[in-house]
Amino acid sequence: MAKHLICCWIWALVALFYFEQALSFNLDISKPTVFAGPPGSYFGFSVAFFNPDDKQLNILVGAPRANTSDQTPSTVTERGAVFNCPWHKSGSCTQIEFDSTGKMQHCQMEFKSNQWFGATVRSSGDHILACAPLYQWSTYGLSEREPVGTCYLKKGNNIVEYSPCRSSQLISDDITEVISRYNKEFFTPYGNQLSTKSAGAQYDDSYLGKPVCMAAYFGHSVAAVDINNDRKMDLLVGAPLFMDRGSDGKLREVGQVYVYLGKGGFTFNNVIKLTGSEIYARYGSSICSLGDLNMDGYNDVAIAAPYGGQFHRGLVYIHNGRPTGPNPVASQVLEGTWASASMPSSFGYAMNGGTDVDQNGYPDLIVGVFGADKAVLYRARPVISVNTTLDISPQILNPEDKSCTLPGTPTTVSCFTVKYCLKANGKGAPSSLHFQVDLTLDRLKHKGAIKRVLFLHNKMSHYSKNMTVSNSQGPACEELQAYLIDDSEFRDKITPISVFMEYSLNYKAAADKTGLLPILDQSTPTNVTKQAHILLDCGEDNICKPDLKLSVVSDQKEIYIGDDNPLTLEVTAENGGEGAYEADLTVTLPSQADFIGVVRNSETLSRLSCAFKKENQTRVVVCDLGNPMKGGTKIIAGLRFSVHQLSEQDTEVKFNLQIQSSNQFNNTSNLVSVVTKLAVLAKVKLRGVSAPEQVFLPIANWQPKENPVLEDDIGPLVQHIYELRNTGPSTFSKAILDVQWPYRFKNGSLLYITKFEVDGNMNCSSNRELNPFIDKNETSASGDGCVCIKCMNYYYGYCVSTQECGNAECQEIKCWVGRLEKGQSAILFIYSRLAVSTFLKVKSIHLNDIASLKVIWNSENPQPVPGWVVALAVLAGLLLLALLIFVMHKMGFFKRVRPPQDDSIEKEQLQPQENGDRNTEA
Repeated sequence: MAKHLICCWIWALVALFYFEQALSFNLDISKPTVFAGPPGSYFGFSVAFFNPDDKQLNILVGAPRANTSDQTPSTVTERGAVFNCPWHKSGSCTQIEFDSTGKMQHCQMEFKSNQWFGATVRSSGDHILACAPLYQWSTYGLSEREPVGTCYLKKGNNIVEYSPCRSSQLISDDITEVISRYNKEFFTPYGNQLSTKSAGAQYDDSYLGKPVCMAAYFGHSVAAVDINNDRKMDLLVGAPLFMDRGSDGKLREVGQVYVYLGKGGFTFNNVIKLTGSEIYARYGSSICSLGDLNMDGYNDVAIAAPYGGQFHRGLVYIHNGRPTGPNPVASQVLEGTWASASMPSSFGYAMNGGTDVDQNGYPDLIVGVFGADKAVLYRARPVISVNTTLDISPQILNPEDKSCTLPGTPTTVSCFTVKYCLKANGKGAPSSLHFQVDLTLDRLKHKGAIKRVLFLHNKMSHYSKNMTVSNSQGPACEELQAYLIDDSEFRDKITPISVFMEYSLNYKAAADKTGLLPILDQSTPTNVTKQAHILLDCGEDNICKPDLKLSVVSDQKEIYIGDDNPLTLEVTAENGGEGAYEADLTVTLPSQADFIGVVRNSETLSRLSCAFKKENQTRVVVCDLGNPMKGGTKIIAGLRFSVHQLSEQDTEVKFNLQIQSSNQFNNTSNLVSVVTKLAVLAKVKLRGVSAPEQVFLPIANWQPKENPVLEDDIGPLVQHIYELRNTGPSTFSKAILDVQWPYRFKNGSLLYITKFEVDGNMNCSSNRELNPFIDKNETSASGDGCVCIKCMNYYYGYCVSTQECGNAECQEIKCWVGRLEKGQSAILFIYSRLAVSTFLKVKSIHLNDIASLKVIWNSENPQPVPGWVVALAVLAGLLLLALLIFVMHKMGFFKRVRPPQDDSIEKEQLQPQENGDRNTEA
């Protein structure tokens, strides 16, 4: 395990190393040369290359706030200095002495403290020019100071000061001649000098330059370079305070560089604008010509944003030239990594390039970081261009042409040749370059998939080799044999067989004596791909064009919510064209459906091979139709599904079916959508029972009271129970159970409700207040009152009268039934008292009292179910009023012996019969 982890770390470090090499181009950021100056001296405010003897180049760095060495009188503070730094020795800079004089002894005419000597440094050959722009001069007898500035020119040990604005008298801005003294032997005359006359005072406050927005600092930096290689100089002008509107419409300071492509002379084409991307980064503060940095034939430029990047440490963008001007996308971005505690490090505020300091044939770049008192030298790495070729022969593989033999076996296979070549060319690169070449066969097949072709010598799909290529010489080549495995081992015959070649440079082996590594040209890809095809029965062009058709029929037009609904789709797949390879029937399932299987009990239906898959949260069933599905094929099959988990929000179930193949053309059939409607089917049963079922009057040992106090004083308890049950399969809700209860006839009460209760998802209310003592006249008639009930029918000699809401007053109990799932019930319990005093006044009547019950069902989703379900609820307890009265003996034809009236007989009569319940279904 430990060895495995060590190997993983080693490979990770190697990959990181090569990744860093690939990220940068072609300035070396891994080992830059960093020069440091005195703290707080603004070392790096100006930079330049210095080549005194054409043998070794050095770096000149200005430090305008530096205090000079001990040889300088202490009367001058922060005189400024210029340092000479050998490029190959970090931190070995020495100060160059230009002026060691101090103040004048008798009268002070010049002021050298804080003069910022070294703010400007230029070099040409063995000449060094250094200036102090804040140098001040005072004329005799006057106390004013004139910031005239001064410059020193040094060649070897000869130094001369040049300050054209300093003289023995005051110089106004309208004098065109400057009195100056210099050594004629020191300067070399140059005849092509060009000078301009001073403009008049009327132009002092005018806005000069190109018409750009105000306060952008247009012209803060300027560079002239032929960036498009048309032999005409182009002009780049920086405007670091340029403001642009962002996506939110607000102005933001991003900086901009204007590129004017020259047409010859002082005329230019339309401007090209390079805009910064970071706010307050001051993009365009400095612009530097680099020369041809990557040896592509076009000069390149560096543009600084000294306050951009992480922690505002500064960025330098490298823009490569091209025929149309600078590439707006930087090929490389140098990032400042030096911080300053008191001020921004200002990485890139000063730059100088276009000089080959290490003599490797590529120009290098110096970047000043005066806020951190640093100067950084970035050397250009040699660029290696690689030309690669990859050939496959033949490009059409015939599985039947088996001309090769697997090594060590008698098995013959169909084979082909893979040949690759590398040719390298790089200025300044070693004579021999070492590459690693990797070949991968059938790369379009993902990892873990069956590779259809393998190399003949190792029976693998991958091959690696270390190859040595001579720089700027002929190509290095290798030829390999590969073979096609048996076509019974794979299905895909349409997808091209891709041969992928990739190479990488061994950077360490190509390093020069200073450790500088070359780099591959980023404009050339490091890989190449070629393709071969398997020979198909598709005509001369080897391209199959099928004609796929699909039709589907469902055996269910409607399914019910809440039920386990089996559903069968009969599929007819046809191909009227050429062969369809890897033809599959794809069925996209709805969330409510599950795949059961293929119908196999029918001789007319094909038995497909199907599999359930899940692709990106999409559930599909894929059935194999053949490889290939030949032209003229017609397949009829049945697929069985189970549809469940339906909700009331669903309105339909949708299956999408399509034939798909791997062919390049006509690879799919028409898309068929099978939609099955959803319906609600809820079977509701209503049952009722009365306890007791029958009441016989008069009741033994009980006498009615004229003014009842207790419920028992009214009469016996009569309880009705009504159950509303959903037997499914669907859920229903928002039903209304309406009970019409006959409680009063004429001036006498019948059944007086005392209370009701519910069990289940149901709420009930009554249109009358439930109070047995609210009106005593309802429970007992006056002494002279008479209740007259008309006899409607005779039953076994008894007069039978039905009291319903048509001839009696009814009390309404309305119940709102909530959601009832399959198998759930809602039960209503009604408790009432039989008004016995009313019935004792009736003579010779056998009364049958029936109450009607209505159920009103409002479905949330109207479905093909009857809108109103009306159920007749029979008053389960037949309220039999046995009024046994002797018939007047004048009517002697009817003689009857009164039965004995003992307590045991009365209790037996009040018990409900076992089969006395009456049920009503709706």
